[in-house]
Amino acid sequence: MSAQLMKRSKSSELLGEPLPFIKADSAEDLLALDAYRLDYASHRLGHARGAKGERPATLATAGDAARLEREAALYRELKLANEALAAARERVADLTKTTRDLEAVRLSYATADEMLSAPQRRARAELRDRLERRSASRSARVDAAKSVIKTSGGGIDCATYSFTTGGAVVTDVRVARGVVRDPRAAAFEIIPEASASSPLFVFTDETVNGLYGDGFLEGLEAMGYRVHRVVIPDGEDAKTLEVYAELAERVISMGIDKHSVMISLGGGAVANVCGFVASTLHRGVGLVHFPTTLLAQCDAAISHKQAVNAKHGKNLVGSYYAPIRIIVDPDVLATLDDWLLPDGMGEIVKHALCQDAELLHMLDDYDGPLLNPAFLEKVIRRTIELKCQVIDIDPKEKREAVVLIYGHTLGHPVEAISHRPGSLCCLSHGQAVAIGCVIAARVAVKMGLADPSVIKRTVDLCEKYHLPTQIPPDQSVDRIMAKLPYNKTWTQEGTVMALLESTGRLFNVDATYLLPVDDATVREALEETMAPRGAVIRGAGSSGFLRRSKVSETELRNAADRPVPGAGWSGDAVPHGCAADDPQP
Repeated sequence: MSAQLMKRSKSSELLGEPLPFIKADSAEDLLALDAYRLDYASHRLGHARGAKGERPATLATAGDAARLEREAALYRELKLANEALAAARERVADLTKTTRDLEAVRLSYATADEMLSAPQRRARAELRDRLERRSASRSARVDAAKSVIKTSGGGIDCATYSFTTGGAVVTDVRVARGVVRDPRAAAFEIIPEASASSPLFVFTDETVNGLYGDGFLEGLEAMGYRVHRVVIPDGEDAKTLEVYAELAERVISMGIDKHSVMISLGGGAVANVCGFVASTLHRGVGLVHFPTTLLAQCDAAISHKQAVNAKHGKNLVGSYYAPIRIIVDPDVLATLDDWLLPDGMGEIVKHALCQDAELLHMLDDYDGPLLNPAFLEKVIRRTIELKCQVIDIDPKEKREAVVLIYGHTLGHPVEAISHRPGSLCCLSHGQAVAIGCVIAARVAVKMGLADPSVIKRTVDLCEKYHLPTQIPPDQSVDRIMAKLPYNKTWTQEGTVMALLESTGRLFNVDATYLLPVDDATVREALEETMAPRGAVIRGAGSSGFLRRSKVSETELRNAADRPVPGAGWSGDAVPHGCAADDPQP
């Protein structure tokens, strides 16, 4: 375009010709075209006035010169207008980006009372009163405890000093295809320069090690690094205090220094275990994540929370520790087992339901195969963007970032119970979160916070992406309720939950997002979400033994003969109630 304009503007043959029509395909082309028009008009004007005052024969009249002066003025005005238009377009683009960046921040603004329905206004008033009562109850409890604690009342004075710790840590999240197969192909830094001479430790599980371990380590070694491989059990079996202790001793014995870097290559469990080891050895060493499952790429690895499980629940022992960087390679999703894609969709659906209308519409509109690289990369990028936004403004998940634990308050106990010995319906994390979202929607409707349509919206979206929407019938309401006190958000005043106001938005009371819920409401929601006996729980298209390592060959053979289309199964023969070693409610 520009070359064409330059050529035409320099042509002396333009004199006396009408202004040629040239198509402008962009703002830059418009500006180039305006410059050409101005040059053209000025050239003709100069020709009209004549060199050294001589008047050319073709433009001999004063009227011609005046007309060309007006034409030149119009072109100058048009040029200025188009420059303003280009600047306005840039401004619109900047504002659009800023608006998207602030979508998470808008969670901090409560919907005005007059904008709520009558049931919602009543519910907000009741919740505000309940929050005040709980706060008063806590204050009274603390005051009562203080009255019996014997504090020193002596006369020994002291000198007092103080210091502050911590500072802003920036974690880069990079999406790059092909980096896992060949780290040398990365056009960006993977390992900090300060760690060039220190040993690296690659944590991976048995499955990922078989697929990518050799090539990944060979790539790092070819770059000149000293690399140790640490292979851990698949799935949640690795997230125990016993495995953590064994791994810490193993890494120390291999020879770690303060500038070493721990690299996770695997799913969420690998990232959690590797991150917790990195946060504790030498009081913290470098950490880089290479998540290889959809769940890890959208959720588990995009975090500064590192944790392992305890007997009573998931992620109860952990730390806040930020990775140096997180590198997401969508290419590795092509080698996932079928059930791991719906598993990852559980967290993506969660973000759509409680945080983002754009992602919700993206999931609604898509009607193709789940293993579609373009679709997966699109939802991965959007989900990462959403999660980075809320972590950046609320790293400790006290306000806006409560969206990250939506569906988890009841999803976690359902998941934990499904992994107990004797359970015949094991759920993955994403599947349990989907069930937790359905329960949370029912709680919100029962409390008058949301319209009943949010339940159907939640169920429909989960079912579209092959996620379960019912609690397996080999669980019980009593057992789930008994697990609630082990939830990280539970207080002595009772259960609190993140709940919807509408799809895409959480309900809040004076910028409080974790809302008090009475046990009776939770029980009713659980009972309504419980699958009937004999039902098949349709989830991720796998056998009924997801992430279980202690399943007998007989059970596996028997399961192969049963209709198991999803994440697990439950039939009339499944015992209902607590497993033998589960604490009785």
